[in-house]
Order: sequence, then structure tokens, then C-alpha cells
Amino acid sequence: MERLIEDVFNYIDEAIRCALMDPAATLLVFMLLIFVIITPGRKAADRLLMFLVICYIYLILTSNVLSRTVFDERKYSFELFSSNRREMVENVLLFTPLGMLLCGIDLKTKPVNPWKNEKVYRLVRFIVSMAFAALFTCVIEGLQLYLKVGVFTLDDILCNTFGALIGYGFILLVVLIVKKVRSSESSRQ
Repeated sequence: MERLIEDVFNYIDEAIRCALMDPAATLLVFMLLIFVIITPGRKAADRLLMFLVICYIYLILTSNVLSRTVFDERKYSFELFSSNRREMVENVLLFTPLGMLLCGIDLKTKPVNPWKNEKVYRLVRFIVSMAFAALFTCVIEGLQLYLKVGVFTLDDILCNTFGALIGYGFILLVVLIVKKVRSSESSRQ
């Protein structure tokens, strides 16, 4: 567990170091963040979550694509579960925060709200979030393959998407527990 935590801190440190080495990309991301902050028609909480998602995506891209050394040839593996367990756990944990952040973003925008049925809205929100996580993982793996800076593996795509699913589910579970506690407290009074 200690080594896993150390790996996470090294990962973040490398991402920040890479971001400082590429000021043009960092400036572009900050401009995008400012745009998200000043976008009208969204609640402050949604703006904050979108801000955090963009920051998180940037950290993932810098540490997985921009900061890696270039190989002489493209490396890939289409074999499922060929990675070691530690690597797979790290990939799951890496995308768990993204799932947590995506769970909080509200797709309802003003002035039009096409979601009449709340259950359908929740299902669409879940599908969009998981599709985004899977697509983002595919983009990372594709960039690693194309730029020859990493190894394209199906394990990474599976584990990262599963990590986002765990993060999303964790937040749903917390919300469900909080609602039950609040409803039991209000029924007592």
C-alpha cells in the first residue's frame, strides 16, 4: 500500500513538472478553465466540477503522454489481463476520481430541460459519463501508440473505465446513504 501511495505522488509530481515545461499547453488549459468559469447558465457547483475535470484530464494527459520518453517503435498488447495486478490496480485507482467528478456534473442546462423523467435522466447521465471515461482512455492509449511514448494495452482501457465506474458508483452510494439518513431523521421529528 505504501508503494502504491508513493507511485501516486510520483505520478502527480511528474505531471506538474511536465506542465511547467510546456507553458503553451498550460496556458491553453488555463484559458479553457477561465471559459468554463465564466460560462453563463450553469450553477457554481457545476462550474467547479467542470474546472476540476479539466484539471484532472490535463494532469492525466501530461503524465501519460507528454512526460514519457519516446520509444524506437510502437508497442502494443491486445491480450487481456496481460498486465501485472499492481499495474491494473493503479489504473483502476487512477480513474476513480474522474468517475467521482463526472457523477456530480449536472447535464440539465437552462433554459431548456428536456429530461422529464428523472430515472431516464440518471441513466443518460451515467451512460454519458462512462462513455466519456472510456473515450478519454482510448484517446490516451491511442496517443501513446501514435506518438510511441507508451504501450497501448486493452487492460488499461478496461481498468481505467472500471475505475471511473467505481468512482461514479461510490458517489451514488454516498448520496443514497445521505438521503436515507436525512429521511429517517425527518420521519423521527
